[in-house]
Amino acid sequence: MHHPKHIAIIGAGVAGLAFALLASRQGHNVQLFEHKPLGKQMGAGVTLWPNATFVLAKMGLLAAVRARSGEPEWMRRLSPDNSEMTALPIAQLDELSGYPSLTILRKDLMTVLIDACKNTDILFHDNYHIDEHKLADLRQNNDLVIGADGRMQSVARHYVAPDAKPVYQGFVNIIGISHYPKGTLCPTAILDFCGNGQRFGIVPVSDTMAYWAAAWQTPNGSSDDPAYQLPQLKTRFATWPIPVQQMLNFVTPSSMRPIFVHDLDPLSCWHRDNVLLIGDAAHASLPTSGQGACQALEDAWLLAKHLSETQDTQNLLPQFQLARQSKTGQIQQSGRVLASTIFSPASANTQAGVVKQSLQDIVNVWMSGLPIN
Repeated sequence: MHHPKHIAIIGAGVAGLAFALLASRQGHNVQLFEHKPLGKQMGAGVTLWPNATFVLAKMGLLAAVRARSGEPEWMRRLSPDNSEMTALPIAQLDELSGYPSLTILRKDLMTVLIDACKNTDILFHDNYHIDEHKLADLRQNNDLVIGADGRMQSVARHYVAPDAKPVYQGFVNIIGISHYPKGTLCPTAILDFCGNGQRFGIVPVSDTMAYWAAAWQTPNGSSDDPAYQLPQLKTRFATWPIPVQQMLNFVTPSSMRPIFVHDLDPLSCWHRDNVLLIGDAAHASLPTSGQGACQALEDAWLLAKHLSETQDTQNLLPQFQLARQSKTGQIQQSGRVLASTIFSPASANTQAGVVKQSLQDIVNVWMSGLPIN
């Protein structure tokens, strides 16, 4: 292997943990800094599409993740009166790509990544806040500093691209986790109810549990607003189909959280000196893209691959950006387009967010840049 590098990673989310694991396995000296307790990042659950499970397979973690996951066969988009608008045959998509789609609680995905990292020599520093002065120290004392510190308050992004700010996209997501009796929902169907400028998505992870998100247009506000609490959600969605009512009736109240959804405009540059942005810090997309965690895993794996092939950090950073920028920009844009369709006032009388793409087109986009053959 090449001469070991000293690498500091800011942020222990999916991107930071995955890259820390891969870099440590290559023999590099890795330190990981996280301002929260380890594993306490925001979110209810994630869908890992085949591009993500390709990476997990390469990391040797697919079996561990799969054991904690649901395996969806369909994604059905329905109207508020329960009329099916479109259906995506996920099982066929998986067959075309050669890798499974999985649904998992975010905390369970984080547990798999953290447990794997703890079997390495990574030095963890959680509850540790990095400011601009500490970032300067990290830059001086490390060969490479990875900014994986998220979309909202990334100190690494402020250093690399000080004018880049999160962009509020005009809607709130109320996330939650529901536990319910077996037989309540089909465990292999993701349900996405859209219409009247609102959305309620339900993602089973087992035959007794699902995570969900309710969304609508609203000004950027306060999470303490009663409008985002359970009684008001039940009123807002009172006439929506039975699965929506079941999720609200069986929700674990402590799992609920409003998120005022921001993304980033595509950045022209992801690096400065020896600091490189990855994951949401570099290319945060909307949840409507369905690709946030997937692209974080792709970043980690492809950056580690580039790291194994070059000693020259000066070339590594622009090479990585070149390899990733087009795909992540396309995904950012697709998330915005779908969100604007769903939350448009015109969506009351249209098939909100219906995207007509062939399965092969979807596979080609998601698996692009990955050596799957």
